[in-house]
Amino acid sequence: MVHATPVLVSDQSLESDHLESERVKLLNSIYKLSEDASQPEKQEEIKSLRSDYNQIISRQVMVNRGPWTDPLSILPLEIWVHIIEEILDNRWGSSYRVIANMVLVGQKWKEAIVNTPQFWTVITIDPNFQESDLLERVAASLHLSKDHPLTLLLDFPIDRASYDACQTLISPHSSRIRRIHFRNPSKPIKGSKHLDPSVYQVLSDFLPLPNLQEIQFGNFCLASEEQWDIVELMPQLKFVEGDGMPLSVLRRISLVHLESLKTYGSVDKLFTVIANLPQIKELEMAESSYTNWAVDDSCEVPAGDSVTPEQPLSLETMTWHRYNGSRLKDLIHWSPCLKSMTLLVSWKFLVSVLEEMANLPFLSYLAVYVQRKASEDKFSPAAVTQSPSLRELHFEVGYFGSDNDSKERRELNKNLSNFVDAWLPTFARLEKAFICLGNEWPLPLALLPNLRRVKVLSLTLSTLNILGEFPKLPFDALEDLKLHIPASCYVDFLSFLQCPNLLLLTVQTSTSPYSEKVSIHLDPKQFPRLSGLHWNTKQLAWTISSHRMLKLIVFGRGGSQAASNFCTHLILRPLDFPSLEQVEFYEFPEWDLITLMLERRNFLLEPSISRIRTVVLPTTLGFILKTPLTSLLGGQFSNRLSNHDLSIAGIAEVYFDKSLSGCHWCCLSMQACSSYTYPAYYAPSMQAHWSNHQAEPITVTPDPPLADSTLNWLEQRQERYSQWKQNADAATTWTRGSVCESHQLSSLFVFSSFSTANPSTYRSVAVETLKPVFD
Repeated sequence: MVHATPVLVSDQSLESDHLESERVKLLNSIYKLSEDASQPEKQEEIKSLRSDYNQIISRQVMVNRGPWTDPLSILPLEIWVHIIEEILDNRWGSSYRVIANMVLVGQKWKEAIVNTPQFWTVITIDPNFQESDLLERVAASLHLSKDHPLTLLLDFPIDRASYDACQTLISPHSSRIRRIHFRNPSKPIKGSKHLDPSVYQVLSDFLPLPNLQEIQFGNFCLASEEQWDIVELMPQLKFVEGDGMPLSVLRRISLVHLESLKTYGSVDKLFTVIANLPQIKELEMAESSYTNWAVDDSCEVPAGDSVTPEQPLSLETMTWHRYNGSRLKDLIHWSPCLKSMTLLVSWKFLVSVLEEMANLPFLSYLAVYVQRKASEDKFSPAAVTQSPSLRELHFEVGYFGSDNDSKERRELNKNLSNFVDAWLPTFARLEKAFICLGNEWPLPLALLPNLRRVKVLSLTLSTLNILGEFPKLPFDALEDLKLHIPASCYVDFLSFLQCPNLLLLTVQTSTSPYSEKVSIHLDPKQFPRLSGLHWNTKQLAWTISSHRMLKLIVFGRGGSQAASNFCTHLILRPLDFPSLEQVEFYEFPEWDLITLMLERRNFLLEPSISRIRTVVLPTTLGFILKTPLTSLLGGQFSNRLSNHDLSIAGIAEVYFDKSLSGCHWCCLSMQACSSYTYPAYYAPSMQAHWSNHQAEPITVTPDPPLADSTLNWLEQRQERYSQWKQNADAATTWTRGSVCESHQLSSLFVFSSFSTANPSTYRSVAVETLKPVFD
């Protein structure tokens, strides 16, 4: 007997199915009419159908999203508070603006926000805050934060009048200050003269600071060793980041809560004061030349035997930025709790360091930067050594000798081979390995086959010319591979790899930008689960084939040619890469190709093909670009400029017209600014990157069929590149300014159907979300 259970279908599911059916019908009608849209009445009918289609898409979004629900009504207050804290951005004082705008959502939100003190605990004094309500903002934050700990963000240089007024308000609350961060301003300072109080004066103005736990100096520092005595009035101090603290200060002052220390003394001198640092967890020792005060000679070392601590240290993280260090081994020996260690050492000292590794049962992270300055510096281990708990290794080799000295080079290669041989058992246990070898040093053959357990592998190699001896390399556990190797080695190296579980691949080259291009093919059968691709080179040409699981592709610096070819491929074959959701461009793309790609990809009849939802760009956009871009990302038709006006041919008509103002970035992103043109001896930017582009011939058959006009437009790409180069070559007497104040060059701007706030950190696909997809 067969038993059947009725399946209940919700009204929402039925409506969703109906809307999808209507969407497909409308899209079919639009395609049929578009085959012959020369008649005006047909164009009006297409326009009407597109409007109906956009309404269907909007209804689909509403149905799939469901009714809006106030998260404050359904979530516990503690969870809601954590969500709001994630949204707040404390850079440049924007947290106050965001939280103040949230108060306007409604009375319930206003009451919750006003009565949540931790939302108001970050106070920013920024030289760009010249608004009349600056003092009111500080006063409101001090009042609404109640008795909660405060964080002060001070951007230098500070307007003296604003600083003095804010300091008067904040000083009565100095016992609540837990963190003080000194930072560079968010953007150039304009207007009045700025008197810059020193870091020391700022700290002095807020004294006493009985509960201060953290100081971040950023790019600033105390001017002298004597000024460090001020920390005596900060008895709860735990972290000091940026500037280094003299050991002589610690000899006079006991900071029993200090957990992080950066200093420039010797190991002997450190041991003389270590009793005053019972809670020390992080230690950074650097060369004294990095500081502007003399090495602490007043911290005398007793005569006779070397100083040793009375008991083992509590260090968990150590950074050693000193080439020399005769007692480095002793420091490691007295730090059995080390979990993370970063070392700048010679080959000779590396031998003694590795001998102590077996006595570090908790060490999981090791970064070694080896520099060889003398011919007698050799790596000659007595036996094979290992670190049983080590899981992440960063290994980089530097060199200060002559590149033409063959004897020196042989010794260096021998050192490297000896290191690999001595540490083979440890390599076999690694989960993350980052190897960087310069000066054309070959990678030892014994290394790669012993990295079979690695999940993350980064190889930065200036040469890789011995691949003929390589066997197949099965990396079954490898999930993230970063390659920075010569272009000529890619074909062979990729052919040796077997990476069935690879999720992320980064491609970069270490050869001259003028070297001959090499074509590579990323076989989907070889990388069946590839979900993210980062392309950061112009020396490689990608023979594109579809990857079923690819969700994210990033075209980094040097990847503009590959980006144009990729957009062209998706215009021709939009069904390829069916899971692709996000494309990132670190250099200016071709706007006509992006627009045509989205129009082909995001209006398909097949619901199984993912829509491209997010595009990341290196610039803001003018509304003439931004409006159609966000509409297309949302799956809706939009009025836009012609292909010519969007192309580099249309941009060139403005860019190379000397009578028109505008900086390099604004012209390329179709924005307006009043930046002037300059004589050619200023830093030129007229070439852009399109001058060197070469359009590849179209060899694939469009699927679905493509309109003849669009196909002809793609076939004329090389003509547009050549025209741009001719204009650039002719502009020899003048140039445009690189950038105006409206651009933040360190930011990437995210454009999607669900967010237009920029700069934004929110993407539809984040790299860290790719791995859990398959867990």
